Amino acid sequence: MENHVSVKEAHCRIIMFPLPFQGHINPMLQLANILHTHGFEITIIHAEYNTPKYSNYPHFTFRSIKDHFSEIAEQLATNPDGSYFVKYLNKSCEGSFKECLAGLLDKDSSVACLITDAGFYFTQAVADEFNLPRMVLRTSSLACVLAYAALPYYSHKKCFNITKEGRPLESHSLIPRIMMKASKRDHIWNTFKANTEDSITRANFRDFPYSEALTLRPITNKYSPASSSSLIQQARITFLSWLDTQPPKSTIYISFGSVAHITKLEFQEVAYGLSAKIGRQSIRWGGSTRVDG
Repeated sequence: MENHVSVKEAHCRIIMFPLPFQGHINPMLQLANILHTHGFEITIIHAEYNTPKYSNYPHFTFRSIKDHFSEIAEQLATNPDGSYFVKYLNKSCEGSFKECLAGLLDKDSSVACLITDAGFYFTQAVADEFNLPRMVLRTSSLACVLAYAALPYYSHKKCFNITKEGRPLESHSLIPRIMMKASKRDHIWNTFKANTEDSITRANFRDFPYSEALTLRPITNKYSPASSSSLIQQARITFLSWLDTQPPKSTIYISFGSVAHITKLEFQEVAYGLSAKIGRQSIRWGGSTRVDG
């Protein structure tokens, strides 16, 4: 008879590496809490920028690495191209991440796998070098990734003018290419089947690269407090408090995150499009997104 050893008995460790932005740090830490409740030991490798508050997670081990992000952080307020910061981090973190991971593996033989943010595409080659299984966490929804994949196709068909407002096509077409650079297998999605039934069906039965998609469950603050850099507490005082008072299914809440930029024209297009679609329902736009102009 085989000896079945539980995770808790084996004390397996998982190493996790989030992108240093609020919408990416929090889901990764919340996933880490879920895994910890199932017996895994957790080590978080993180960039210096937006360092998590260690005291909120005494059950985790943290390792900080150099990211040199302070050299470009001031551009967050003016550069509308989010892919620029992702590309920068993939270059600036590569050496320090590899050194940190090598040190962890030398000291601990119980590491089961590496889970990184999908945006850290350089980590696949590093994991392969160390013969370490790697999974990626997609903090966006599966439907969002399908939309990313469709952008270049519909732009080529001239269904919309994606280069308006002087933004080059490169900055938009780069997003799907970054998504494709991540591992094409073993994705963890911040969603669940009942919430994205149609998207999951399309991903499984079309010529779609992410055939092994794990829809874990909704990852919410139930499993983890917000990171120390989070805007959640600030938002709670303003529009989220207002949102709590609205009747169920009466309001659509929109936020593109704390890094995103959109133009005034794009803001108006989304607002008019939603108004035409949903009619008299109330729409509340999350205030952390920068509207230029």
